[in-house]
Amino acid sequence: MIIFIMGAAVQLLFKRDIAPVRWAKSVRQFKININTARADQLQMLPGIGAKLSGRILDYRKQYGPFKALEDLEEVDGLTAKRFEHIKDLIEL
Repeated sequence: MIIFIMGAAVQLLFKRDIAPVRWAKSVRQFKININTARADQLQMLPGIGAKLSGRILDYRKQYGPFKALEDLEEVDGLTAKRFEHIKDLIEL
């Protein structure tokens, strides 16, 4: 019961449903292509909100497609720690 209440509080805090991300981590079949994803698709990744997804799109528009997953760390605001959380959920 306590876990359910805490989970609901986290979802309200982030104002989005995080269940798809939890499910994806468990089955490892969920990958977002960072070169073709829209802002709303990028926001499905943990720690990526509206501002950061906009920065990713702006970076992609200015410099072209990402050549390696690690290039995502060049985006302003995307830290190495945040990259570690999403690296298994993204692809080129």
